[in-house]
Amino acid sequence: MYLLPSLRSLNSPSSWHAIRPSAASSTRSLHGLIRTTYNNRHNRLLLLSPSTFTQSTPTRNPLRSLTTKKSPSTSGGDDHSTASALNQALSIRQRKTGTWLPKWQTLTLSTDHDSKTCSFQSTPGSSSKARATTTTTKTETETDIDMDAAKHLLSPQTALAVFLPKGFPDSVTPNYWPFAKWQFVHNVAGSVTAVISTQSLLFAMGLGAGSIPMAAALNWIIKDGLGQLGGVIYASFVSDKFDSEPKRFRFQATVAMQGANVLELLTPLWPGSFLVIASISNIGKNMAWLASSATRAQMNKTFALRDNLGDITGKSGSQTTAAGLVGTGLGVVIAALMSHISEDPTVLPLVPMCLTFLPFAIFNIYSNYKSSHYVTTPSLNIPRAETVFYGVMKDLVSDKEQEQSQPSGSGPREKQEKLSLAELVHKLETIVPTPKEVAHKEVFVTSYRSPFEVGMEVEPAIHRFAGRGKGTEALDRAFRQVDLVKKEHYYMMADVSSSRVVIWFDKKANGKDLIQGFYHACATRAIMQQGKGNSSGSGCEVSKEDEWSNAIRLAHEEAIETVPRLTEVMRQKGWDTDSLFLTDGDRNRIQID
Repeated sequence: MYLLPSLRSLNSPSSWHAIRPSAASSTRSLHGLIRTTYNNRHNRLLLLSPSTFTQSTPTRNPLRSLTTKKSPSTSGGDDHSTASALNQALSIRQRKTGTWLPKWQTLTLSTDHDSKTCSFQSTPGSSSKARATTTTTKTETETDIDMDAAKHLLSPQTALAVFLPKGFPDSVTPNYWPFAKWQFVHNVAGSVTAVISTQSLLFAMGLGAGSIPMAAALNWIIKDGLGQLGGVIYASFVSDKFDSEPKRFRFQATVAMQGANVLELLTPLWPGSFLVIASISNIGKNMAWLASSATRAQMNKTFALRDNLGDITGKSGSQTTAAGLVGTGLGVVIAALMSHISEDPTVLPLVPMCLTFLPFAIFNIYSNYKSSHYVTTPSLNIPRAETVFYGVMKDLVSDKEQEQSQPSGSGPREKQEKLSLAELVHKLETIVPTPKEVAHKEVFVTSYRSPFEVGMEVEPAIHRFAGRGKGTEALDRAFRQVDLVKKEHYYMMADVSSSRVVIWFDKKANGKDLIQGFYHACATRAIMQQGKGNSSGSGCEVSKEDEWSNAIRLAHEEAIETVPRLTEVMRQKGWDTDSLFLTDGDRNRIQID
């Protein structure tokens, strides 16, 4: 096995000898066609597998038994075939250094065994002008290689590679490239609208009319301070929702940014209210900047394949800077053209400015929407968990409820239960969707609507149910876990008055308890939605409270049997079952003394 160095390193005789096999006491000549195996994911040649080697002097060669053994049928023409093979040309390719596209530089070797010389031609990448020829003898080596390095460094592929993660496209997911393209367009359009709105804001401040600079500077500082304060308050309220719903808050940030730009654009209509309008606008901008940067980190994490989040984040910053420069330049040109349309420097340019601003603002929001569709979030929040569990409920819960409603001890029921257990994993593998499939269905523009008709509330304040009719009794029943098959680290209550399921998690609850508890609640809702909570097996009518209690018990049995296998299948499908955003942190957890 021989490793081939970079073809650009063949400027020295030592590099050339590194390709030719050599021994301390003998001279070996390359014989036959060298077949190469490449790995497009790495910037190097992996393997050279020689088909035949010959030796001029007897030396121990581990490949000799495989490459130089003569067969009886070819002993007469062996010399002729050897001489012919020695004169064959070898074509070797290697991926160009510093490029991510499949650009190759080619090296063609030809050996004359009689004159003991070797010559080659080198073609760097797609350029066919660069040629190199080398003549090698026993005593000296002359090398003349002309590589156009400047052209290589200034090529479009190399320039584009500056803004892409190392190892692209194999170091990131396939969705990274379309996301980056739409994100670049989004940033360009956003920079254009920012320039146009800022120019209008400066007109409203009165800089164009020669107002007092100190008053203008003071107003500018006040509106910046209020805007930053608003961003801090906003971040404290949102907290981990940036991680659980990055698409939604990123889209809201874009809409808030364009809304703030509209306020700045219309500020010249009310110059006396500059400070109020500018402060509100700057609060919206700071909220948008904060949400955009926070959600971008979570999105970049989903693209990393080689633990290269830092590289992706750095290149994302480079892309944003480049897009900002392009958008700012375009915005300056547009703003200058709009200013020359009318002699009035304040009010009259607003009409053409608004007409120019509107398409860029719409395109900025649209490109954000398009890029978000390429983001796949593998963590589980309430909308994604309900989407996954609802599909499971449709095929499993109804069948299991029918089995449980049959008389106990009957032979067909026991046989049916065993068959369902054997087929459960196979069913889950066909039912459970991948994160990418759920991402295409994910709603982030409008408010989320649960597929379950029966409502659910996660960890509300317990004092809301105490002293309210039968609320105290239901609360006591839930925390004593009367309706559960066994003790769990969560507590479930049926709020009969509002027809919803309420669940709390214990301080000791871990990720497994969160998934099982949430699945248990969803299964209870599915049973009540199908109207099968009154299946008592005796045919008697039951009260509403008993119906809910029966549904909770049946759903618990379903959860105990299904959740371990469901969690395993979800991991195989690509879900991150350790990153759970099913509750609002640990602030409302229950501790029973």
